[in-house]
Order: sequence, then structure tokens, then C-alpha cells
Amino acid sequence: MPASPDGRDLAPRLAFALGIPLLAGAIEIHRTGARLARWGSKTMVDVEVDGPFVATLIPGVRTVQSASEESRTQLDWPEQPAQDAEVLEVLPPDPKTADLAEAPRILGAGAGLTKNGGKEAIELLEKVADALKASVGATRVVTDAGHASYQRQIGTTGVVVDPELYIAFGISGAAQHIGGLGAPKHLVSVNTDPSCPMTAMADLGIVTDATALLAELAKEITHE
Repeated sequence: MPASPDGRDLAPRLAFALGIPLLAGAIEIHRTGARLARWGSKTMVDVEVDGPFVATLIPGVRTVQSASEESRTQLDWPEQPAQDAEVLEVLPPDPKTADLAEAPRILGAGAGLTKNGGKEAIELLEKVADALKASVGATRVVTDAGHASYQRQIGTTGVVVDPELYIAFGISGAAQHIGGLGAPKHLVSVNTDPSCPMTAMADLGIVTDATALLAELAKEITHE
């Protein structure tokens, strides 16, 4: 079999089902075994086996001569059940740790949440995001302040995202941040400045203090 992705996947399964050896990464195959490339093709190993075997041949290698009629052997393999991998369950990604670039819902934390320290406001944002099954993103101001990891930074120097829903809390909409925002299907801006770029491009602009709104959302959603 070829040592292609499909060949490397099927060959060990076939060898296991037939109960015979697997010689992977061969550059030459002969009647009693094969010559295998090892250590990044820096060395070759001659392997001989007693009986039939399955081998994967490195693409581009053509050293096997056509067999004559006299050398051909008919092998009858009895059918036997073989074990294989079984998918029991596919778990959805955890929004807290999922790749931000693939997150369908993102709550963004901006400079408006860093007033008076900002730690409590970010914790509120994480609580609301958890209730909404959303991921938490941030601007550079928030990550530089140490309130979020740089893996959560959205922008041209951070992660480029394209969520279905993006809610910007206290984000004015600097060009660096908007450049990594993509084209959200639904964009909500929560900011005290009604003329900021983020509110101007939002589907829904809420002119209020972002931290105060987060506190009310946390009460309504988490019932605490």
C-alpha cells in the first residue's frame, strides 16, 4: 500500500485484521521482507519476515519488479471479526478553552471594564459568558493590564475572529481591534460614548456603563 495518509491509516488496520506483520515506510519490497527508511530517511533497515506481511511504500519509490506467473501465489484468508475504533460521544468544545478564532459567541472586554482595577468587572464578564455558553475576548488594554491572557486578545496583532454574536463591553473600537473582528452576524456595543466607532457599526448600541450592565446581566442570568 502507498505510505500516503489513507495508506498509513488503512495498513495497520489491515495487518491487525489479518494477524500479520506491518512493515511501514518501505523503499524496497522483496519476497521475504522489505527495506525500510528510518530516522528521517537517514538510515535504512532490512527487515525479513516469515510469511505474508503488509507494507507501505514511500511515494515516488518504484523498485518492485513485476512478478512472473510462476512466482504468484493464491492466498485464501478466512473471514474473521476485527476490532476497530468506535465513536461513543462527540463532546462540544468548552467555550472557556476553545480556540477563539472558532468561537460562535464572544463577549469582548475593553478599557471601559478596567476602571477601578477591573478585576471584578472581568470576573462578572466571565460569569455572564459562562451562562451564555460564550467565549471571552479582550482588547490589548485588557491583556496588557493582566486581566486576560494574550491568547484572548482580538485584533490584528492577536486573534482574528468571525463570530455569529459579538458583544463589546466598554470597547471604543480602535482600528487594531476592529481589524481582527471579521464580520459578526450580530454585533452589540455597550459603551458610554454613543459616537464611538464600535457603537456606530453595531446592530444594537446600548449607551450605558458596561460594568453596571454586566452586574445586572449576572443577576438576571445566574439568578444570584
